Amino acid sequence: MTLSEYSVNKPVTVLLVFIALIGLGIYCTTQLPVDMYPDMKLPYMLVYTEYKNAGPEEVEQSLTRILENGLSGATGLKRMRSQSSTGLSVIFMEFNFNTNLDAAVAEIRDKIDLVRSYLPTGASSPTTIRADPSLMPIMALALQGNRTPEELRRYANDIVQPRLEQIDGVASARIVGGREKSINVDIPRDRLEAYGLSITSVAQMIGSQNVQSSGGTITSGDINYTIKTSGKYTSVEDLKNTVISYKASAAPKSARPRIATVRLRDVADVYEGYKDENTLAYLNGTPCVILNIQKQSGKNSVNAAHAVRKAIKAIKVELPSDVDIIESSNDTDIIEQTIAEVVKSVIQGALLAIIVLFIFLRSIKSTVIIGLAIPVSVVITLFLMYFTKISINMISMAGLLLGIGMLVDNSIVVLENIYAYRQKDAKPRVAAVLGSQEMILSISASTFTSVCIFLPMLMFKGQLGIMGQIFSDLALTIIFSLLCSLVVAIVLVPVLSSKYLRIDKLADRGEGVRFEINRRFTRFFSHLDDVYARGVKFVLHRRKLCIFSLIALFVLSVAAVKFIGFIFMPEPASNTVAVKFELPKGTRLEVTDDTLRGFQTTAAQELKGVKHSSTTVGGTDIFSSTSGSNTGTVTFTLYPAEERETGWDNEKSAKAKLRKYFNKIPGVKVSFAQNQNGMSTGGMSINVKCDDLNKLRATGAQLEELLREQAQDVVTEVSSDLEDGLPQVELVFDRERMYELGVNVYTVGNEVTALINGTTASRYTDNGDDIDVIVRLSKKDKAKLADLDLLSIVNASGERIPLSNFAHYEETTSPVTILRENQARVVHITAKPVAGLSLDKVQDTIQKLINENIPKDENMRIGFSGDYEDMMEAVRNFGLIIMMASILVFIVMASQFESFMDPFIVLFTIPLSFIGVIAIYAINGSRLSVVTVMGVLVLVGTIVNNGIVLVDYTNLLRKRGLALEEACIEAARNRLRPILMSTLTTVISLMPMAFFPGEGSASMQPISLTVFGGMTFGSLMTLFVMPTVYYIVNSRRQRKLERKLLRAREA
Repeated sequence: MTLSEYSVNKPVTVLLVFIALIGLGIYCTTQLPVDMYPDMKLPYMLVYTEYKNAGPEEVEQSLTRILENGLSGATGLKRMRSQSSTGLSVIFMEFNFNTNLDAAVAEIRDKIDLVRSYLPTGASSPTTIRADPSLMPIMALALQGNRTPEELRRYANDIVQPRLEQIDGVASARIVGGREKSINVDIPRDRLEAYGLSITSVAQMIGSQNVQSSGGTITSGDINYTIKTSGKYTSVEDLKNTVISYKASAAPKSARPRIATVRLRDVADVYEGYKDENTLAYLNGTPCVILNIQKQSGKNSVNAAHAVRKAIKAIKVELPSDVDIIESSNDTDIIEQTIAEVVKSVIQGALLAIIVLFIFLRSIKSTVIIGLAIPVSVVITLFLMYFTKISINMISMAGLLLGIGMLVDNSIVVLENIYAYRQKDAKPRVAAVLGSQEMILSISASTFTSVCIFLPMLMFKGQLGIMGQIFSDLALTIIFSLLCSLVVAIVLVPVLSSKYLRIDKLADRGEGVRFEINRRFTRFFSHLDDVYARGVKFVLHRRKLCIFSLIALFVLSVAAVKFIGFIFMPEPASNTVAVKFELPKGTRLEVTDDTLRGFQTTAAQELKGVKHSSTTVGGTDIFSSTSGSNTGTVTFTLYPAEERETGWDNEKSAKAKLRKYFNKIPGVKVSFAQNQNGMSTGGMSINVKCDDLNKLRATGAQLEELLREQAQDVVTEVSSDLEDGLPQVELVFDRERMYELGVNVYTVGNEVTALINGTTASRYTDNGDDIDVIVRLSKKDKAKLADLDLLSIVNASGERIPLSNFAHYEETTSPVTILRENQARVVHITAKPVAGLSLDKVQDTIQKLINENIPKDENMRIGFSGDYEDMMEAVRNFGLIIMMASILVFIVMASQFESFMDPFIVLFTIPLSFIGVIAIYAINGSRLSVVTVMGVLVLVGTIVNNGIVLVDYTNLLRKRGLALEEACIEAARNRLRPILMSTLTTVISLMPMAFFPGEGSASMQPISLTVFGGMTFGSLMTLFVMPTVYYIVNSRRQRKLERKLLRAREA
């Protein structure tokens, strides 16, 4: 008993099973996480080592190079880059995508252990960190009200931050803006000198008087008592009364000298204040405090953002009524907008496919039966996605959209055969069993052909790198939906057509509007069949002209690729535009603040429809050894598409308006921050490698200037990782004089640091909050460089010695950061291509400029990396996958036809469909990309199915005795409607995404556009060219057979 027969005999069971699967699918859909892209494991590692007070060249020579040599042999290592700066070495390691990262971490640690003995004694132990996308903030909250930034920061510290960090999915809420509270101990220089004190000695005394320690346990009777010494300060008065020194006073000859205590209040101004400002934040030009929310690794961004929004309502209750929490930006909104747009395209595509079905079938029952294949297959696919841990993302939804048109193909074939049996007077049950049984082999072969297309991509996912991780979801969702549609066609369609929605015979005669419409459609399709048959006959009689014309068209299409141009990945939409600023090193925070606020004011007047504009100034970076008082970001949050009024800016128009101001701020590097939801770097990098640091920096600077001045037509936002030296004062010691005075370099260094920067002596607890106690020299005593000469150091004998006695200072600039790539010194100059230009044209133009302006040097190597190289690598890898997929399809077809030649007839349409792809891109004005290549892979799976149907039926007619030409024409006439129905359901279901994508879903448009163009033209090739190719191949085969028979007769 076949599956179809069993299903028809058990209609209630089958129906209940499908209802249960649909119910489970709907439930699982509500539980599926929503994200922009599939969950990816990024193969990046970072080795971080501190080496205090060492210059960049010393860090490079004695630390970075040794670690690089040890790590270079790591398994699966693709690229290694390093950054050596003052007191810091950072090594970035990029592995191949199929590398086991857990094993890689263990191997890195082992290799570090092998070279540990060669590292300098002053260096910290190297720390290994795995790169994680969750390190990027997903949203920003602004705390604003009629309060000072310091008060707002206290509310953020005490109330908002702790509540947010308790939320499941939130890793941290980093505070920007406002000053941290501190207890400041400001000591004037004259008092230090008067009492013979030093900043470090005062700090040590405060620290030793503010401790709490355990004194062990004591047993008294039957009870064990824990002894605790409670020496913590309980008030600022306790701190002021701390004895920091003892001073002997003069006494009568007979008496002992009196010892006077020197308390902290005697020498210092002690007060509750704030630390020095290192970050500033503004919302819409008003000072505020911003909290950047980071999600936990492995958690879903959208769910975390929803949880934060829900928590904000409860947090607001705890804050004063005049303090508000405003969501200044949220990167998850665009994710939800994008997914909503793709889902909308899926629903529109499904409805359009059902309308096409109704036009062809002209029967409500038949349309319902076949139309049910779409939602049933989609819901069961979502059920399978839940168990294979595939999220609802832009890629998986695109897979469902591409599958929509194909989902009905199997059901159409089965129902058409059941209908044919009903026309022959078979009973509904018999027609359902026989009609479906006959088609099982045919539709299974067709489905497995499509599945075979995507198998190589899943098998070799690791070789495809990040593209393999992204597009594996698309492949799996298409495979799931096609297999579901096969089960629906074999099991559900026979049950529905025999029991619940019985297919009736079509009456030959009748009256009424419905019959008249039916009759007119029947006449139209009959006429279409006749016109098409005459067209096939016309082409057959001019087959050489037809074939050569198509080959010429194909060659022209391949040549046109260069004119259409390339981009790596379409840029995903965003509702935020972030502009980054970098001023010269050493720029004061106030100057950076003025620059950014000036830009924000100008931009706010220029842009229309800005929801919020937030500005953050300063901050420190894990990869930098200096504070970031010279950096800042201005972020404009725009209204989402559905809330946007006419004339308001979107991301593209806002960027176009802002870009013209980038070159109007002299000495400042201005660029757009990278889109967090983007997959490409958004540009190209010119890499200059040379071991001579001076020559490397000179060439890098020359190249950057060249691109800024002479390549404005092809690139924008030119920047480099060349750093100007940080302005610094170098203390030069007279060692011999130091030996005479009894001071050493270490003590002097520590004391100077404490005098200038201050030192944290201890922590004071106030209502559960730990506040730093900072001891420092009064500001008036360190206001200018000349004050350095007046600083004094206390030697071991307690004598105060002016710094000018054994040292002098020189104004210089600090050494720059040294970058290395694959163990060679490097400078990167990055730029973004002008919108609309092809990457290859941009690279050719820049290469020409380099050849003409940069003198050749055998020690200098200039190369390119970035989007163009990434695209070429992806195209090469996908090209191999498409070839392997074609071979698998050939094997399936060869086994189905039991012929080596017939599969070639079908495969002939694949390269010809490329003509349609190029034509649709030229008409639409789009650029080819990696997403296009993925579309070609999908196209290969869809285009061959129509060819299989046509070749199979032509072979059948020839077996029935029809002549070759007659069989070609008759098969074409007979299969026209099924091929048209199959093609139109696929093509029309893709129209919403191909031609009317939303802002968010535009990055997936190339897949739909590729399949639409290729399928439309490819189907024409199938209908007209395939009969011609079939005729040419088989007429030769026939002539050979005839000659063979003739020779046999003569013999």
